[in-house]
Amino acid sequence: MDSPDLNRLRQEIDAIDGSLHDLVRQRAGVVAEIGRAKPAGGLGLRPGREAAVLRRRLAAHDGAFPPAALFRMWREMMSAFTLMQTPGLRVAVCRPADQPGYWDLARDHFGCQIPFVARETPAQVLADVRADARTLGVVPAPQDTETTPWWPLLASGEPTLPNVVARLPFLAMPNARSASITAVVLARIEPEVSGEDRSLLVIESSGALSRARIGQALAQAELPAFSLALDRTHGGLHHYLVELAGLVADGDPRLGALQAALGVSDARVASIGGYAVPLDGRS
Repeated sequence: MDSPDLNRLRQEIDAIDGSLHDLVRQRAGVVAEIGRAKPAGGLGLRPGREAAVLRRRLAAHDGAFPPAALFRMWREMMSAFTLMQTPGLRVAVCRPADQPGYWDLARDHFGCQIPFVARETPAQVLADVRADARTLGVVPAPQDTETTPWWPLLASGEPTLPNVVARLPFLAMPNARSASITAVVLARIEPEVSGEDRSLLVIESSGALSRARIGQALAQAELPAFSLALDRTHGGLHHYLVELAGLVADGDPRLGALQAALGVSDARVASIGGYAVPLDGRS
């Protein structure tokens, strides 16, 4: 037979569970009001705000409850509430047969409610996102070893092209199969400031540009120094992916200044989005 103290503690837990459930329902009611206040047909996704909320929650957390579990609770709620505001929302995941970890990254971030579809290549994911503004994409993060980079495709300025809006994992899960991989989220919205962010710019040129030349042009345009610069040839043109601190929108006048500072007549500069810096320090 259980002791009176043990029964009392279990009753206390039951009361706390009831209070937590009441607060979740209350939050859902506020989210529904927000959805009604927004223009119809919009994508109910706020990656910058989500990152800021998660940073606050984890910074305020203490005690024995694991931070990763707290993170998963909030991510699950955020994704469910996003789905409430955007019926028909789904996630297309680039999940090659030999790399199941990308599915884990997407599941840990977007939870169990939003439908997923697996794709073999980033190009297929990009096609899904372009075909339906309610589709989000998860593709491998740009890296030196890729032979068919997807990121030059985002620089053309076509109206259905998405932006990079988040980087995964935002917080690494201890039991995931994805410890050594990173991904980015594509969506047909503008990235938003979270408080600590990175921008991704693409420089297109018919001729090769050195990293030193790019660095000097960034300084002349009063942009931050790059933390990453990848060089790929696509469609007969050189494409350089440049990562900077902070968020730089596509209409920022410094992009025009950067284009001029490069000193190449056919050079073109485009922002392809950005992301909140992950909590585990990977960027």
